[in-house]
Amino acid sequence: MKKITIILALIAVMLAFNSEINAQDTMWIYRNGQVYAQKATNEIDSLTFQTEAGQMLMYSSAESTTFTIDDIDYITFGSQPSIDSNAVYIVYNADTAYVYSYNGDISYETIGANVSITTETENNVSYYVSGTSSNGSLLIESNEAGFDLYLNNVELTSLETIPIKLSKKKAVNIYVEGVNTLTDNAASDGKAVINSKGVATFLGSGSLTINANKKNGISSDNGIIISDGTIIIDNPVDASKGLKCDKDIEISGGNLIVNASGSIVFDTFDLGYDPYYCTAIGADGNVIMTGGDVNITIPSSNAGGRGIKADGSITISGGSLGVTSEGTGATYTDTTGTIDSYSSSCLKADNDINLLGGNITIVASGVGGKGINADSLIVIGEENADNTNLYLTVSTSGAKFYVSGYGDDADYANPKAVKAGGNLYLYSGILTINTSQDGAEGLESKDTLFINGGENTINTYDDAINASNAIVINGGTTYAHATNNDGIDANGTLTINGGLTIAVGTRAPEEGFDCDQNDFTITGGTIVGIGGSTSTPTSSLCTQNSLIYSSLTSGSTVNITSSDGDNLLTFQIPTISNQGGGPGGWKSGSATLKPGPGGNPGGQGGNGLTLLFSSPDLTNGTYTITTGGTISGGTEFGGYYTGATYSGGSSTSVTISSKVTTAQ
Repeated sequence: MKKITIILALIAVMLAFNSEINAQDTMWIYRNGQVYAQKATNEIDSLTFQTEAGQMLMYSSAESTTFTIDDIDYITFGSQPSIDSNAVYIVYNADTAYVYSYNGDISYETIGANVSITTETENNVSYYVSGTSSNGSLLIESNEAGFDLYLNNVELTSLETIPIKLSKKKAVNIYVEGVNTLTDNAASDGKAVINSKGVATFLGSGSLTINANKKNGISSDNGIIISDGTIIIDNPVDASKGLKCDKDIEISGGNLIVNASGSIVFDTFDLGYDPYYCTAIGADGNVIMTGGDVNITIPSSNAGGRGIKADGSITISGGSLGVTSEGTGATYTDTTGTIDSYSSSCLKADNDINLLGGNITIVASGVGGKGINADSLIVIGEENADNTNLYLTVSTSGAKFYVSGYGDDADYANPKAVKAGGNLYLYSGILTINTSQDGAEGLESKDTLFINGGENTINTYDDAINASNAIVINGGTTYAHATNNDGIDANGTLTINGGLTIAVGTRAPEEGFDCDQNDFTITGGTIVGIGGSTSTPTSSLCTQNSLIYSSLTSGSTVNITSSDGDNLLTFQIPTISNQGGGPGGWKSGSATLKPGPGGNPGGQGGNGLTLLFSSPDLTNGTYTITTGGTISGGTEFGGYYTGATYSGGSSTSVTISSKVTTAQ
């Protein structure tokens, strides 16, 4: 009975995989991998099995031919020209696996449901896999050529080894058809559910679910390419990766869903520890996304988890990417004995991050969690591209946490929306950033930040836009609003050459535009700054007039018109709350944190706000400033109106006669 079951299973799989079944006209019977009998199907009246005698009888024209079942390996149907000598069929049936091949360059061994196949042929071999086993595996060693692997309704669990291991550095196309599930075991001797030494390309219209209970989901030494199909990966093991590659990972299509639910692991050294993180997509090279739909989840259990981590660069130019991280951060002692910290990052690259196109949504809610974090430069959008080519939304809501030091020298791990260790370039796109906790900035560059385009809306708790060296704005439409700090803060120089830039900070001592006492150059563009104070443009470097006007009111309106009645500014001032004094720092040196000296005092509160306004239309002459009126109609961006009607309010007159005019 078992032998008959084998034969029938193989017949079924051959019929399922052979697209030319309607043209088949011959039945072949195989023994030891060779054809030893064949018959035209139109000459076969019937096949019967005598199980007790262990025989199969073939009836043809009232004659019968008897075959011993033990002598039959396989039965196939097809026309002679359609026989593919480079096809191998693997069928899993509970605790047994059946392999069909009649190519002398292909050898195989089965032990229960564990299959090992070795090929020496230089031709491309196609492996067709189907069936179910609760303790099976597939090992393919292709010594001469790349190959194709078809997964069609496979449900395979391996208790002791890697479910699918492709052990040679040959390229493989993995076609996902039907519904497939691959699962390994915590006691497995492997480190991935699918492990390929060569480049692995995923295609097909089906689905593949990966349950990685030992370590990684899919790994490759030389490259992973996802072109089609739906791949769902759950990697709950600490320090594991959903996709892991020693080189590049490329995503051009399909659907990828990864739940990285493991957590952090520390290696122990003499003076401290070295952390390893649970990551959804991790590449020692680059991660490149040109299409497809990717959704990544980092649950709160995953301390320090990474969504996408590249030792090289991350480049996204198309498709849809969503990364949600609830992973938390904390402190630890590093290998030098120094107090350090870790935190979760949705996108993290040791080199560059290039976000050029697509629909990207990043949400980080864990303590100290970061949205986009590159050790080198970050590029957002492409030069001269349509803004609708890129939709980038980043939000953080986690709190900062104390790391070391005390007082003014206290070090905190802060949540960040977009942080570049080098320059940051914003060229195009529709950018939306929201943060809600202390220390959470919007766009941050540790060098120079360039805004050349884009439609940018940034609402933050801390600085909306910050750069350690300089900020240069050449174009774009930007609204930067910080509820507890500066709207735009350059620790070095600030240069504005074009675009519409609205910067709103909180009350004194914070500012809309802040560059300390460094050069502030304005040569073009429309500029609206609201805050408790403002940095003053450097008259000798400016080619465009600016007006500084004080005593504005939170939540009110302001309108500026020329003596000819031309409207230069209609603006709705947002509600700006009082800023209190900051808390004290913390003193390290014991297990119990102790309060240190207080932080700098906050502003004085009150309703007094300062406006910095500059426009190419602000030429020398007399202007009317009206506050407290009503705005109706028009088009609005960040409180800035065009084509609107302004009525009512209280007016005052001011004369512009120099590059920078200050009025009360």
